[in-house]
Amino acid sequence: MALSTNDILTRCLQELRVPSSSLVSDQALRVLAIINEVYRDIMAKYTWYWLVKRQQFNTLPKHTSGNITMRDSSFAATLSLAANSLVGRKLVVSNASDSGAVYRIATHASSSTNLFLDLAYTGPTAASVSYNIYQDEYSLATDCGRVLFMRQFGYARKLQMISPEEMVQIKSIDLSEGKPTVAALMDFSTSGDPTTSRQVWLHPYPDGPYRIELWYKQSGNAELSGTARPLIPDEYSQILIYGTLARAYPIIHSDLERGTYFTQLFNDVLNLMVAQQREYEGQPAIQPEDTHRGFYTRRRRGAHQSLGDAFFGRLPYDP
Repeated sequence: MALSTNDILTRCLQELRVPSSSLVSDQALRVLAIINEVYRDIMAKYTWYWLVKRQQFNTLPKHTSGNITMRDSSFAATLSLAANSLVGRKLVVSNASDSGAVYRIATHASSSTNLFLDLAYTGPTAASVSYNIYQDEYSLATDCGRVLFMRQFGYARKLQMISPEEMVQIKSIDLSEGKPTVAALMDFSTSGDPTTSRQVWLHPYPDGPYRIELWYKQSGNAELSGTARPLIPDEYSQILIYGTLARAYPIIHSDLERGTYFTQLFNDVLNLMVAQQREYEGQPAIQPEDTHRGFYTRRRRGAHQSLGDAFFGRLPYDP
């Protein structure tokens, strides 16, 4: 049966000879804090195969219905046709004074023709002009810790992940639209608040619904307590017991010898976990290029062969 946090805590308390009749005593809470510290350390060590999750979303089609009226140095703009909420989307409109400028929509109520930009419009007043509104930023899952890779359909290669700086440079000069080919992690759902979900930025600007899939390492930031189960396969859950006791014995009982004993048990299980992780990752094969062989056959044939030539001048599986 899978071990819950209370099961792990009880076993640690029993081993430490601490009364476990109350799991909320000061000593029990102290040991629970150590369990969580060990848990976070383990989660951060690798991109464990059991932490990999998948997310998928569809991009939204561009909005371009009717016309828009822009006003010089004004935050306000007016659509000729009402639309669903466009908050957070990017407005692209002809601007003779500030060529290539893109505006973010800060306020817009659903079914309204009035919208407000994040900053004042930098071009001359223009009535009833054409425009494009794109959604090129999307929220990732709330438990997304690290994006491993993304893919879109119709291309042999995966969606290329680039740095935020590269994306900013592209967006500054390129207003192209179509199926996204590059992506960057940029900001959070609430700008500057790392407790909210990450945002992925796509380019070119999506002009229609395109399916995007991504795989990511889920974060384990939630504190373990009660009946919660750690995000560790049950066959390895004893590593939390060993790691906790390795730290708790020196702290609670000043017993370095037992702490060292459980440290060894912790490392043994961790090595088993890493070995299995390597199997899931696959063993990369390193094979030297075969370009050196012509050098020996053309220029050294019949010449003196040194020990290096005999053993290191060929691939290891050659006869």
